[in-house]
Amino acid sequence: MVPDISASIIFDKKTWILIAVIAVAVLLLILYISVHFSKGKRKGRAAERKVAKKLKKMGKADHIRIINNAYLPLYNKACEVDHLVFGRFGVLVVETKGISGKVTGSGKNLTHSIGSKTHKFYNPQLQNKTHIDNVIHHLKKGGFDTTPVNGAVVFTANDIEFPSEIGMDIKGLEKFYKSLPDAGCNQDVLYHYFSDMQVKNPMKKMWIRTRKKND
Repeated sequence: MVPDISASIIFDKKTWILIAVIAVAVLLLILYISVHFSKGKRKGRAAERKVAKKLKKMGKADHIRIINNAYLPLYNKACEVDHLVFGRFGVLVVETKGISGKVTGSGKNLTHSIGSKTHKFYNPQLQNKTHIDNVIHHLKKGGFDTTPVNGAVVFTANDIEFPSEIGMDIKGLEKFYKSLPDAGCNQDVLYHYFSDMQVKNPMKKMWIRTRKKND
């Protein structure tokens, strides 16, 4: 009697597919860990914690709601927003930068200098504009067309120089926040709307984190 080897062949194919999936997952995990614990990422996370703490403190009396590190759908992908702030003023989209040194130039690519080292630096205002446009898109989809959306790029380091048109420091953020007019928005409704839409897939979130530029 000739043994039926078709079942073992199918089993082998499934096994190899499983091995390939596991290998990809492990590689993504290694990549994520290497990026997550890099010096630039540590500084970026510290800067985000600093801004998150400041936002919470200055908006306490106004009962604002905040989502830090919000993962929002973007077409068939997703994007990470450092801070989404919801208040009677509407939505404030905050991009945080923890870099040191000096930022110069204008347009799409700026120059970031630290000592004798220089490299190109994507304009954070343009980066945040992508996030703002995404927020506006989702607001329109949810029927919140009239909700005001503002943006702020915040540099947190004490040893950073930058043109005023590309960002503000922590004190500037507080001043900007106080200038936002009351638009009569319901911060709780907006908060829950964006909380519910967040990307939940851990693999997709991991991929976003590994692709995000050092800040």
